[in-house]
Amino acid sequence: MASGLNNQPKLRRGALVDIDPNIAPPLIVQFQFNPETLQRSRSVTIRDPGPREGREAEAPAGQQLGEAQATPSDPETISLDIRFDATDRLEQGDLVTRQFGVLPELAALEMMAAPRAPLPLAASLGLSGHVGLGGQQQTPVLVFVWGRFRTMAVRLTQLSIQETEFSAQLDPTRVIASVTLRVEEGANVYTKFSAAQRLLALRNAPSSALGVIRSLLNLG
Repeated sequence: MASGLNNQPKLRRGALVDIDPNIAPPLIVQFQFNPETLQRSRSVTIRDPGPREGREAEAPAGQQLGEAQATPSDPETISLDIRFDATDRLEQGDLVTRQFGVLPELAALEMMAAPRAPLPLAASLGLSGHVGLGGQQQTPVLVFVWGRFRTMAVRLTQLSIQETEFSAQLDPTRVIASVTLRVEEGANVYTKFSAAQRLLALRNAPSSALGVIRSLLNLG
């Protein structure tokens, strides 16, 4: 008898992808469980023009309240929890999981947060400035994939890891990683084009990696 589940929509999973062309295959952290909540934040500073700052009497007669205000805006930040759980794979006898737990996924995420030497490609895309240690290193640019219509360039600015269960060898088998992402904005080449196009330009990646990327972006 049919289960009645054949018509259920396929669950789409979010992911973080490191697009550094020097890393092959690309680092991919596909979410084992989609976060239950996604917290997005943007702060805007409203600055009144000079005549409004204690010199109201000098303001032109026709100037309306709020006219000519400057509104600097900080980049949008996205906060979420990523969970890794090796329980099912351990029950299925997965050899890699038995040996390492969720350390491979955790290592990939930690590499995405670690500053590294800037690349010529990053400089050509306008992404090499003022992030990292003394200008010599920078946090890598990632692609945050969240559904078909939200694929964006981000940097991982905060990473907090809670390891909750361990194997007999003390490898973590359950982990909650809280991450904060800063959305990259501006007029550089990267943000002028879609992240999907940038990912597909990685032609030298193995077909398996490109298959995962195509699946994440619903490119068929």
